[in-house]
Amino acid sequence: MSGEPVAPDKLTDLTASIPTPPGWAKPDNPKIPPTTEMIAKGDDLPTAMLVVFKMDGDFDAAELVKHGNADAALTDNFKQLGASNANFHGFPSSMIEGSYDLGGKRLHTYNRMVVGTGSAPGHQRYLVQLAITSLADQAAPEAADVEAIIKGFTVAAK
Repeated sequence: MSGEPVAPDKLTDLTASIPTPPGWAKPDNPKIPPTTEMIAKGDDLPTAMLVVFKMDGDFDAAELVKHGNADAALTDNFKQLGASNANFHGFPSSMIEGSYDLGGKRLHTYNRMVVGTGSAPGHQRYLVQLAITSLADQAAPEAADVEAIIKGFTVAAK
């Protein structure tokens, strides 16, 4: 199995998108690769990042996403708040939500991985990941915006 990054807005057979809540914008940061869609509220946190990888090779998508939460659980002082392996819009998916320590800050994270399949004739498979990060002490005030991004997250064949 191998993969290569693809900008979400360059997909021709799959839609992978997130909404931009009022007050959020794409940061002007040259360190963000052109294949990554990122929005932020202000200059730092919260952020939402959407990445897509075109996948090649033979693999079991349902088995792949079962391992999608492993990295989050390895972060410093991770406390899980929720997790799911339920399908997302009909595609294999995993989700984890929790908090962890990084650089002297307590952060809150929402992470969802989806293996989406593009339309016929190719039925190309893509690994789509949405990661939303905020300061843990700001999670409640930012909840409406974060929920709007989560609810508006779309993965669908075109």
